[in-house]
Amino acid sequence: MSAAPTFYVVPGSAVRRAIDGDPQRVFEAVEMAYRLHAEGNAINPDSYFLRYPDRPNSRIIALPAHIGGGVQKSGIKWISSFPDNNAGNLARASAVLILNDGATGYPVACNEAAIIS
Repeated sequence: MSAAPTFYVVPGSAVRRAIDGDPQRVFEAVEMAYRLHAEGNAINPDSYFLRYPDRPNSRIIALPAHIGGGVQKSGIKWISSFPDNNAGNLARASAVLILNDGATGYPVACNEAAIIS
């Protein structure tokens, strides 16, 4: 039996450095994703909403997706939107992105993702 893939936890500060440090690479990655989607090499199902009856303005949104081609990654972005957080000096929105290997299904990373949109 082989070992499970390495799992990374990527804090928001590292995400920010990666985006700010090489914006051209980010642009190229986004372009590649759009091209793979246009070629039919991506799955982008409906979003799912978790709503709270006692707090109708708050919700958490689940955004699953898969990208094929040479990437072969699946994932889900879990985005919370709690407008009342502003009153407590907290950000209204926060998010994480769980990334899985598209071939094995094993999770490979958890990224703080509030700045990824």
